[in-house]
Amino acid sequence: LPVQKAAYLAMKDAKKGAVIVSKPDGQILAMASVPSYDANLFTMDKTYKASSTSAYTKLSEVLLDGENHPLLNRAIGGVYPPASTFKLITAATGLEKDIIDKSYRVTDTGVLKVGEFSYANWYFTDHGKKEEGDLDVMRALARSNDIFFYKLAEKVGMERLSEMAKKVGMGMPLGIDLVGEATGLVPSKEWKEENIGEKWFLGDTFHYGIGQGYLLATPLQVNAWTQVIANGGDLYKPHLLKNQAPTLRAEDILSEKAITPIRQGMIDSCTRGKGVAFPLYDFTVKNAKLLVDGKNIMKVASASADMRKISVACKTGTAQHGGEHTPPHAWITLFAPAYKPEVIVTVLVESSGEGSQFAAPVAKEVLKAYFEKK
Repeated sequence: LPVQKAAYLAMKDAKKGAVIVSKPDGQILAMASVPSYDANLFTMDKTYKASSTSAYTKLSEVLLDGENHPLLNRAIGGVYPPASTFKLITAATGLEKDIIDKSYRVTDTGVLKVGEFSYANWYFTDHGKKEEGDLDVMRALARSNDIFFYKLAEKVGMERLSEMAKKVGMGMPLGIDLVGEATGLVPSKEWKEENIGEKWFLGDTFHYGIGQGYLLATPLQVNAWTQVIANGGDLYKPHLLKNQAPTLRAEDILSEKAITPIRQGMIDSCTRGKGVAFPLYDFTVKNAKLLVDGKNIMKVASASADMRKISVACKTGTAQHGGEHTPPHAWITLFAPAYKPEVIVTVLVESSGEGSQFAAPVAKEVLKAYFEKK
């Protein structure tokens, strides 16, 4: 209950979005979709006053809001470009297929040019044409470097990317015990020819590698592939019923040769001086009951004895969509503690801005609720 409440309250400033909190074995601990509504409006008479936390005071407002679609459960039924959260899958494809290893490096040139087309790194564009030098897969994940993942996507090819995307649960319903689950989209050359009327270009592969282009995922699917990394390589069927036994959909999708560097890149993403997810730097909670092991749970120097620092592994995403002036969707997906995961949190805030700025603070509040109440 504290985690569910935290997920809901943390999204109070978001106009549209979703939060999913799960265990590594597929059990859903919390789920929120906004805008929300008071379900009692559907069963009570006209004298009933809706909850003060509801965005709607009347049933007609819920039914007639064709702009915000409150009846859409965005956590399982909304589909979005997963943006840089998909770089986890691009990295996993290269590492698991032995196309690269953790020592593989790419030099950030700021902009990658193919003929008359240019593909820039976000940091180069947003921070005064700055380049980030040589990057291995860990630093590329921590910095979310686009140039690295353009080159890696080209190296592994779109067919292998699609194969791995499907293995981790994209492009299909995962089978959660709720109605309304969407499948998302894993594109193919044939799909593009049939639906867009064009052949597949190298630029499409570049966009695919950073989770843009035609690729679409639900927050539930992003949460599921984060579970695969967190639990050691298995994909579970998501479920809400607490007493339901975990159900494997696929096992041994990833091995330690892929998981270890990806986990490190995700840890670095949440680390001061290394990554971009600044709201999660030095994540601490107040709970003296947490067992200190020096790796997952650590004491906090120069703080009260009941403060604990928790290692977090995360990946942000900033999904371009719509027109040039449309704010991007903000994403973050994470697990904690990093080396012995207990909880996976995925946040989407529609049309808001960068993932680190708008999704990460929501995830932080959810993590605080989980670890402070243990």
